[in-house]
Amino acid sequence: AFDLVLRHGRNFTLAMLKSEFPGLGGGAQSFVGQLFLDMSLYILGSDSSVDHMVAVLYGRLFPLAYRRLLGGTVSSASEECVRGAWKETAAFGPYPKLMMTRLSRSLLATRVFLQALNLGIEVVNTTDHLRPGRDCSRALLRLWYCPHCQGLLGPPACRGFCQAVMQGCLGGAAEVQPHWKSYVDGLGKLAGGMRGEQDIEAVVLRLPSIIKLALKHAVNSRSRLTAA
Repeated sequence: AFDLVLRHGRNFTLAMLKSEFPGLGGGAQSFVGQLFLDMSLYILGSDSSVDHMVAVLYGRLFPLAYRRLLGGTVSSASEECVRGAWKETAAFGPYPKLMMTRLSRSLLATRVFLQALNLGIEVVNTTDHLRPGRDCSRALLRLWYCPHCQGLLGPPACRGFCQAVMQGCLGGAAEVQPHWKSYVDGLGKLAGGMRGEQDIEAVVLRLPSIIKLALKHAVNSRSRLTAA
Protein backbone atom coordinates (compact mmCIF):
# COMPACT_ATOMS: atom_id res chain seq x y z
CA ALA A 1 0.00 0.00 0.00
CA PHE A 2 2.81 2.44 0.88
CA ASP A 3 4.64 1.48 -2.32
CA LEU A 4 1.48 2.25 -4.31
CA VAL A 5 1.21 5.69 -2.66
CA LEU A 6 4.83 6.49 -3.59
CA ARG A 7 4.23 5.31 -7.17
CA HIS A 8 1.19 7.59 -7.49
CA GLY A 9 3.17 10.49 -6.02
CA ARG A 10 5.98 9.96 -8.50
CA ASN A 11 3.61 9.71 -11.48
CA PHE A 12 1.66 12.83 -10.45
CA THR A 13 4.92 14.78 -10.00
CA LEU A 14 6.23 13.70 -13.41
CA ALA A 15 2.92 14.62 -15.02
CA MET A 16 3.04 18.05 -13.34
CA LEU A 17 6.60 18.71 -14.58
CA LYS A 18 5.66 17.68 -18.11
CA SER A 19 2.64 19.99 -18.24
CA GLU A 20 3.90 22.97 -16.21
CA PHE A 21 7.63 22.99 -17.07
CA PRO A 22 8.12 21.16 -20.40
CA GLY A 23 11.39 23.05 -20.94
CA LEU A 24 13.08 21.11 -18.15
CA GLY A 25 13.10 17.94 -20.25
CA GLY A 26 13.89 14.43 -19.11
CA GLY A 27 16.64 15.41 -16.66
CA ALA A 28 14.15 16.59 -14.06
CA GLN A 29 12.16 13.38 -14.39
CA SER A 30 15.18 11.24 -13.54
CA PHE A 31 15.90 13.40 -10.47
CA VAL A 32 12.31 13.02 -9.24
CA GLY A 33 12.43 9.29 -9.90
CA GLN A 34 15.55 9.02 -7.73
CA LEU A 35 13.87 10.95 -4.90
CA PHE A 36 10.93 8.53 -4.78
CA LEU A 37 13.24 5.53 -4.97
CA ASP A 38 15.21 6.91 -2.00
CA MET A 39 11.96 7.44 -0.09
CA SER A 40 10.91 3.86 -0.76
CA LEU A 41 14.25 2.53 0.50
CA TYR A 42 14.05 4.78 3.58
CA ILE A 43 10.74 3.37 4.81
CA LEU A 44 12.22 -0.11 4.38
CA GLY A 45 15.09 0.81 6.73
CA SER A 46 17.91 2.42 4.70
CA ASP A 47 20.34 4.72 6.53
CA SER A 48 19.68 7.71 4.28
CA SER A 49 18.49 11.08 5.60
CA VAL A 50 15.22 12.62 4.38
CA ASP A 51 16.71 16.13 4.46
CA HIS A 52 19.62 14.91 2.34
CA MET A 53 17.25 13.37 -0.23
CA VAL A 54 15.37 16.65 -0.65
CA ALA A 55 18.59 18.70 -0.75
CA VAL A 56 19.98 16.43 -3.48
CA LEU A 57 16.79 16.85 -5.53
CA TYR A 58 16.91 20.64 -5.45
CA GLY A 59 20.69 20.67 -5.90
CA ARG A 60 20.22 18.75 -9.14
CA LEU A 61 17.17 20.72 -10.24
CA PHE A 62 18.70 24.17 -9.84
CA PRO A 63 21.39 24.06 -12.60
CA LEU A 64 18.77 22.59 -14.95
CA ALA A 65 16.19 25.22 -14.03
CA TYR A 66 18.83 27.98 -14.26
CA ARG A 67 19.73 26.99 -17.82
CA ARG A 68 16.32 26.05 -19.20
CA LEU A 69 13.84 28.19 -17.26
CA LEU A 70 15.85 31.25 -16.26
CA GLY A 71 17.89 31.57 -19.46
CA GLY A 72 21.23 31.40 -17.67
CA THR A 73 24.43 29.96 -19.08
CA VAL A 74 26.50 27.49 -17.13
CA SER A 75 29.96 26.38 -18.19
CA SER A 76 31.29 23.00 -17.13
CA ALA A 77 33.62 24.78 -14.69
CA SER A 78 30.80 26.61 -12.91
CA GLU A 79 28.33 23.70 -12.83
CA GLU A 80 29.29 22.72 -9.27
CA CYS A 81 29.10 26.35 -8.12
CA VAL A 82 25.58 26.72 -9.49
CA ARG A 83 24.56 23.36 -8.02
CA GLY A 84 25.20 24.60 -4.49
CA ALA A 85 23.91 28.13 -5.05
CA TRP A 86 20.23 27.32 -4.54
CA LYS A 87 20.66 27.29 -0.75
CA GLU A 88 22.64 30.53 -0.48
CA THR A 89 20.29 32.40 -2.81
CA ALA A 90 17.09 30.78 -1.43
CA ALA A 91 16.26 30.11 -5.07
CA PHE A 92 13.28 27.90 -4.25
CA GLY A 93 11.98 29.98 -1.34
CA PRO A 94 10.63 28.21 1.76
CA TYR A 95 9.44 25.15 -0.15
CA PRO A 96 12.45 22.82 0.21
CA LYS A 97 12.37 23.28 4.00
CA LEU A 98 8.60 22.70 4.05
CA MET A 99 9.08 19.55 2.01
CA MET A 100 11.83 18.30 4.35
CA THR A 101 9.66 18.84 7.44
CA ARG A 102 6.57 17.11 6.06
CA LEU A 103 8.43 14.19 4.55
CA SER A 104 10.56 13.63 7.65
CA ARG A 105 7.50 13.24 9.87
CA SER A 106 5.39 11.10 7.55
CA LEU A 107 8.20 8.83 6.32
CA LEU A 108 9.47 8.23 9.87
CA ALA A 109 5.97 7.29 11.06
CA THR A 110 5.63 4.91 8.10
CA ARG A 111 9.06 3.40 8.73
CA VAL A 112 8.31 2.74 12.43
CA PHE A 113 4.90 1.27 11.51
CA LEU A 114 6.50 -1.18 9.05
CA GLN A 115 9.18 -2.14 11.58
CA ALA A 116 6.44 -2.85 14.15
CA LEU A 117 4.51 -4.97 11.65
CA ASN A 118 7.65 -6.98 10.85
CA LEU A 119 8.18 -7.60 14.57
CA GLY A 120 4.63 -8.93 14.84
CA ILE A 121 5.17 -11.17 11.82
CA GLU A 122 8.26 -12.68 13.50
CA VAL A 123 6.28 -13.44 16.66
CA VAL A 124 3.41 -14.99 14.72
CA ASN A 125 5.77 -17.11 12.62
CA THR A 126 7.51 -18.34 15.78
CA THR A 127 4.31 -19.36 17.59
CA ASP A 128 2.90 -20.85 14.38
CA HIS A 129 5.53 -23.59 14.54
CA LEU A 130 4.58 -24.76 18.04
CA ARG A 131 3.42 -28.37 17.94
CA PRO A 132 1.07 -29.84 20.60
CA GLY A 133 2.19 -32.91 22.55
CA ARG A 134 0.05 -36.04 23.08
CA ASP A 135 -1.58 -34.77 26.30
CA CYS A 136 -2.27 -31.43 24.73
CA SER A 137 -3.86 -33.06 21.67
CA ARG A 138 -6.22 -35.06 23.88
CA ALA A 139 -7.14 -31.94 25.85
CA LEU A 140 -7.83 -30.06 22.63
CA LEU A 141 -10.06 -32.90 21.45
CA ARG A 142 -12.10 -32.67 24.66
CA LEU A 143 -12.18 -28.89 24.27
CA TRP A 144 -13.97 -29.31 20.95
CA TYR A 145 -17.09 -30.31 22.84
CA CYS A 146 -17.30 -26.92 24.53
CA PRO A 147 -20.43 -25.26 22.99
CA HIS A 148 -18.55 -22.06 22.17
CA CYS A 149 -15.95 -23.98 20.14
CA GLN A 150 -18.83 -25.25 18.00
CA GLY A 151 -20.25 -21.77 17.55
CA LEU A 152 -23.19 -22.32 19.93
CA LEU A 153 -23.28 -19.10 21.92
CA GLY A 154 -26.45 -19.90 23.87
CA PRO A 155 -25.04 -22.32 26.49
CA PRO A 156 -22.50 -20.90 28.95
CA ALA A 157 -18.88 -21.04 27.82
CA CYS A 158 -16.44 -23.45 29.45
CA ARG A 159 -14.27 -20.46 30.30
CA GLY A 160 -12.12 -22.04 32.97
CA PHE A 161 -11.65 -25.24 31.00
CA CYS A 162 -10.68 -23.37 27.81
CA GLN A 163 -8.13 -21.27 29.67
CA ALA A 164 -6.64 -24.26 31.50
CA VAL A 165 -6.22 -26.26 28.29
CA MET A 166 -4.65 -23.40 26.36
CA GLN A 167 -2.21 -22.59 29.16
CA GLY A 168 -1.29 -26.25 29.41
CA CYS A 169 -0.75 -26.57 25.67
CA LEU A 170 1.11 -23.32 25.18
CA GLY A 171 3.22 -23.65 28.31
CA GLY A 172 5.52 -20.68 28.70
CA ALA A 173 4.18 -19.14 25.50
CA ALA A 174 1.00 -18.23 27.39
CA GLU A 175 3.05 -15.64 29.25
CA VAL A 176 3.44 -13.74 25.99
CA GLN A 177 -0.24 -12.75 25.99
CA PRO A 178 -0.04 -9.52 28.05
CA HIS A 179 2.99 -8.38 26.03
CA TRP A 180 1.24 -9.23 22.78
CA LYS A 181 -1.83 -7.26 23.86
CA SER A 182 0.41 -4.31 24.70
CA TYR A 183 2.06 -4.60 21.28
CA VAL A 184 -1.29 -4.68 19.46
CA ASP A 185 -2.53 -1.67 21.46
CA GLY A 186 0.67 0.23 20.64
CA LEU A 187 0.36 -0.64 16.95
CA GLY A 188 -3.21 0.65 16.98
CA LYS A 189 -2.15 3.94 18.57
CA LEU A 190 0.66 4.32 16.04
CA ALA A 191 -1.73 3.69 13.14
CA GLY A 192 -4.24 6.12 14.66
CA GLY A 193 -1.55 8.79 14.92
CA MET A 194 -0.71 8.62 11.22
CA ARG A 195 -2.83 11.64 10.41
CA GLY A 196 -2.11 15.06 8.95
CA GLU A 197 1.64 15.62 8.67
CA GLN A 198 2.27 11.99 9.64
CA ASP A 199 0.00 10.60 6.92
CA ILE A 200 2.30 9.52 4.09
CA GLU A 201 -0.53 9.50 1.54
CA ALA A 202 -1.61 13.08 2.27
CA VAL A 203 1.99 14.35 2.29
CA VAL A 204 3.24 12.51 -0.80
CA LEU A 205 0.24 13.45 -2.93
CA ARG A 206 0.87 17.13 -2.09
CA LEU A 207 4.50 16.97 -3.23
CA PRO A 208 3.75 17.91 -6.88
CA SER A 209 2.22 21.22 -5.78
CA ILE A 210 5.18 22.00 -3.46
CA ILE A 211 7.73 21.28 -6.21
CA LYS A 212 5.69 23.40 -8.65
CA LEU A 213 5.62 26.33 -6.21
CA ALA A 214 9.38 25.98 -5.66
CA LEU A 215 10.13 26.11 -9.39
CA LYS A 216 7.77 29.04 -9.92
CA HIS A 217 9.50 30.87 -7.08
CA ALA A 218 12.81 30.43 -8.91
CA VAL A 219 11.33 31.66 -12.20
CA ASN A 220 9.86 34.73 -10.51
CA SER A 221 13.28 35.46 -8.94
CA ARG A 222 15.08 35.34 -12.30
CA SER A 223 16.71 38.77 -12.13
CA ARG A 224 17.89 38.37 -8.54
CA LEU A 225 19.29 34.89 -9.18
CA THR A 226 21.05 35.98 -12.39
CA ALA A 227 22.70 38.85 -10.52
CA ALA A 228 23.76 36.54 -7.69
